[in-house]
Amino acid sequence: MTRIRLLFCILINYLILNQINTYAQEARIVRGTVKDSRGEMLTGAAVMLEGLEKSALTDSSGQFRIAAPARESYTIHIQYIGFKKLIQTISQRDIRRKELILTLEDDHTQLSEVQVTGKTETQQAKLQPIKAEIINTKAVQEQPSTLVELMNRSAGIRIRQTGGLGSNAGLMMNGFQDRAIKNFRDGIPLDYLGAGYNISLVPVNMLERVEVYKGVLPTALGADALGGAVNMVTKKSLYRYAEASYEVASFNTHRASLNALYTDTTRHFFVGADAFLNRSDNNYKVDVIVTDQETAARTPATVRLFHNQFTNFYTEAYGGLTNLKWVDELRVGLTWFQINRQNQYGASMSQPFGASVSRQHSVIPTLRYRKNFGKLGIDQFLTVSNINTAQVDTAKGTYDWYGKFIPSPSRNGEISMQGSLSDIKFSYFTSRTHLGYRIRQNHLAEVNVVSTNIGRSGRDPFGLKLPQTGEDILSLPAKYYKVVAAAGIQSTFLNERLTNNLIAKFFHYNTSTINVDIYGTALGAHRATSENSFGIAEALKFALTTNTFFRFSAEAATRLPEQDEMFGDGNFHRSNFLLKPEKSTNINLGFRTERRNAYSLEVNSFYRITRDLILRMPIDFLFTQNQNVESVKGLGFETDLSVSLTRWLRANGNFTYQDFRLFDTGNRLKEKSRLRNTPYFFANLGLNSTLSNIGRGKLNLYYYFTFVREYYLDYVPKSLEPDGFLGLWGRAKFDAPNIIPDQGLHSAGFTYSPAGDRFSIGFQAKNFLNARVYDNFRIQNAGRSMHFKVNYTLK
Repeated sequence: MTRIRLLFCILINYLILNQINTYAQEARIVRGTVKDSRGEMLTGAAVMLEGLEKSALTDSSGQFRIAAPARESYTIHIQYIGFKKLIQTISQRDIRRKELILTLEDDHTQLSEVQVTGKTETQQAKLQPIKAEIINTKAVQEQPSTLVELMNRSAGIRIRQTGGLGSNAGLMMNGFQDRAIKNFRDGIPLDYLGAGYNISLVPVNMLERVEVYKGVLPTALGADALGGAVNMVTKKSLYRYAEASYEVASFNTHRASLNALYTDTTRHFFVGADAFLNRSDNNYKVDVIVTDQETAARTPATVRLFHNQFTNFYTEAYGGLTNLKWVDELRVGLTWFQINRQNQYGASMSQPFGASVSRQHSVIPTLRYRKNFGKLGIDQFLTVSNINTAQVDTAKGTYDWYGKFIPSPSRNGEISMQGSLSDIKFSYFTSRTHLGYRIRQNHLAEVNVVSTNIGRSGRDPFGLKLPQTGEDILSLPAKYYKVVAAAGIQSTFLNERLTNNLIAKFFHYNTSTINVDIYGTALGAHRATSENSFGIAEALKFALTTNTFFRFSAEAATRLPEQDEMFGDGNFHRSNFLLKPEKSTNINLGFRTERRNAYSLEVNSFYRITRDLILRMPIDFLFTQNQNVESVKGLGFETDLSVSLTRWLRANGNFTYQDFRLFDTGNRLKEKSRLRNTPYFFANLGLNSTLSNIGRGKLNLYYYFTFVREYYLDYVPKSLEPDGFLGLWGRAKFDAPNIIPDQGLHSAGFTYSPAGDRFSIGFQAKNFLNARVYDNFRIQNAGRSMHFKVNYTLK
């Protein structure tokens, strides 16, 4: 009934909006194409209407579109670096009769300064009706900061890792976590790249920005997400460049990246490459419990990790054609990556390992075609890939926390008695099709379809066998197929003061494999599952002024189990073929205002009620498994404020509170307990100072503080929580290892560009007070570390 009522309200609301539009003041759409004297499209040209606060930047096809009050004529100003400024007056008759083509002439003089009045893509993304947290990675690429750290400084977002560089990273946002939040690169789901390209590995130098959508997703993404999505937007150069960075840090950490692009003079052909390296010993100190082999006495100790090395290589070569009659962009890519990981511990730090390793590698071709045919736009992506994973656990004995090997001839491995020598292949085929059609001047219809077909096969001579035949269960095929379709219409009303997005979705998946119980025992039962579901969402934005507006969104959403949640990862994550799709009703309300170069303020609130929430849980001290939590509901709010204190000093801060609890459990102790292993309050503070003319260069100083309130590994009765307001102070009424304590981290650093933006150096001291840092499942992360980074750009 809740979904029916929500659907009814959304449809009624949409009909009312269309009725409002009938009586609204009629607007005119000024649109055209900007070219150079050779007839090439100009991307990023600033277009402004004189006497009106209306402007835009041209898109990749050189086109612009500006909604403006009805007038007999308009005077257009167009500016673009390297070209003479164009001022031209056009009439309404010109707009209606023909396509407006505006040509800029080359300006061979040196331009000292050009004032651009349009908004960048990053600025535009912040103003959409669907809430998006924009992380401007390009602005901080000189800092030796990871993408994980940048996202953790944002309101409502926490990235939890199970260790140092390269460890598993899970995103938590507005009450949802892990795979309920989908990951994309340039609008394409990232599943096909396996573990080779993710938020814990990608250097910030590779990205233009990161768009974090909270709640409802745009139609163009169209995934089965409950809590939102992360879209990593890669850099898009207009011509030619090469850029390299290198970082060296504590614990023998090295990170390098290289980006290069060449475009011919006609701008019809391009070729480029992106590559990065991550390597670290991750040999930081941790607090553990050491068991004496002779007396079995358990004593606390501080030891250095000795088998925690991580190495990752990634490279992508690409090329293609642009700006031709039959294609706006045709891009062909080939990606190769390799991961080598030493396993120091499992789901907790209860037992050390000293020989087990995991590996993953793949070669992945991709194809993408984009073209606008007038009102119709097409974007098609295809890829097929095989991702190979392996786990080696053949030590006949165990290790202690000091690295001493204790032989045990009865064992085949240190992680488990039977050991492991698995070799697994995951086969992917992914297709994403997006169609956009402009029905009228203020209506855009979109359709997005993503289909994924995955198969798993492999072998493990030490692994699980079918009880009836003794067959290796990895040798038996496991299949997973999923399709997500979204159809939406975006409309503007009241001279673009009111924007509405109405989206409908369809979900289907089916899977078949051999069933395995919670302890990893092959049951021998062949299991096949299939399900269809529907969803609907609406997002509204009402602008009071250009920079002040309200946002509202509501959604009845479904999230299908992912293949790795059902099949496991062949490592420390167990399979669970009994997982059910999670379904949620989500409501979001927000307000944003800003004054350029002075301040910006954003306040958001959210409410969720979720059935069969899929949660990653530890099932013992070694392994984790995804399981359904029947009923969870709660609300939360977040605030983000940025202020320019002086011309050279800027401060920003944010905090997030979320209260998600179990209900209808039938268990008196669990009823109204907070969702386990989930932070409920965290906050950030930052200071940035930019000083010019320092030795003919520019110096940037910065400081960041992050605080996370204590939370709990397992479900805790509400009566045992702290008595303070909202649980924000005081102590829990029990003392147990499953309390993750309050954490406060301080980091500071600087970047210096001695001459322009071609070369820079950066230094950062992370966690310089050496606080104890605990993350997902109470696994301890590194303490104090020092980082040094150099960047060089050739344009």
